[in-house]
Amino acid sequence: MKIKRVITIFTIIVLSSCGGESDSSAQDSDSTNGNNGKSTENKSKVSMSADKVVGNIPDIATLTEFGLTAKSLISQAEQLRDHRKYLDAIKKLEALLEAFPDSPEAPDAQVLIAQIYMGYQNDFSSAVREFRKVVTNFPKSDQAHNAQFMMGYIYANHLDDKDKAHTEFQRFIDLYSGEVEEYFLESARAELKSLEEGAPELNIILE
Repeated sequence: MKIKRVITIFTIIVLSSCGGESDSSAQDSDSTNGNNGKSTENKSKVSMSADKVVGNIPDIATLTEFGLTAKSLISQAEQLRDHRKYLDAIKKLEALLEAFPDSPEAPDAQVLIAQIYMGYQNDFSSAVREFRKVVTNFPKSDQAHNAQFMMGYIYANHLDDKDKAHTEFQRFIDLYSGEVEEYFLESARAELKSLEEGAPELNIILE
């Protein structure tokens, strides 16, 4: 079905944008033995200290002191997510947003928080809250229209709130007409029609 194909594209856009490069400094801290044993030990100590700092959501100066950047934090968060340490991953991402709110990685971090709540914890109310922050805090980012669409999807398919789903899909059309490709707008219009007829058809599978 065309609608399902379009939604699949939306999902790929939302999730693929959260990808990041692996953190080489984190990998170095895991090395053991060899001629650089002392250096590795020092790196491990810094990594452990930095981990404690991140848990407290420090300011940017403290993060910089420990060599932590927005890119390294999002990479660490992805590794934690992959190891099913979801709350720890969210803390890392919140630290990034607190310390580096204007960084290029900030919108991706906010989306990743929402995606963790939605795809890994089935906490759909929290997912809506976090997707809304993308639209509110990063309205000019490439992630904003995806986040707006996803709010409508969650209300329609997980929270069973047709009125709010209708509101969010209509807002998507109002905000992004002329900014996104027409087939995305057609999908939102089709969903509005389905909601009015009482039969939402969206089908997103998060891996």
